[in-house]
Amino acid sequence: MNSFFDSISDRGCGIPHQLLPHIMEYHFTTAGSSTDHRIDGGLLGQMMNEPNDGPAAGPMHGFGFGLPTSRAYAEYLGGSLTLETMQGIGTDVYLRLRHIDGKYESFRI
Repeated sequence: MNSFFDSISDRGCGIPHQLLPHIMEYHFTTAGSSTDHRIDGGLLGQMMNEPNDGPAAGPMHGFGFGLPTSRAYAEYLGGSLTLETMQGIGTDVYLRLRHIDGKYESFRI
């Protein structure tokens, strides 16, 4: 079966080994309790801050839903989401999705 692969890498500080068992748990977060959650600059800052401007204002990050939800969607679509991290160096995230070629049952998102 053919698959579509994508990867995202960062060269931050990596994920501490003691946190690895928890990163795919819903509501697990390492975000602090800052009073100002705004992100400055560029398109990403604009997209992340937009929810802070409406009547139900609030940050779009730090709730512990991103990684577990991404993995659930990847598995639902016949793929996988895996992480490789090196503490002090950075993290690589690998997304594999089943190639949609009409041979398998179709689905609607």
